[in-house]
Amino acid sequence: MTSLYAELAAKVKLNPRLTGHNLARADLGMLLFNAGDALNELWLAAEAELADAAAADRLPPARLQAAVEKLRPLFGERR
Repeated sequence: MTSLYAELAAKVKLNPRLTGHNLARADLGMLLFNAGDALNELWLAAEAELADAAAADRLPPARLQAAVEKLRPLFGERR
């Protein structure tokens, strides 16, 4: 089963234009905006997991580490 996010992202990839009518892009923006609080909470949990792993001197899951680093410019502390 495909998630709503995956479905909308696939539609945006088929029509990546920024101009004109692109309902999939608008729907994706609304979906992510409406999930903003949950996404921020997920970020905080993931960042805390990385901090816990570092404190316990263990390696965090590589996928989690990579995802956190990709999202750090959006959700991490601003300098």
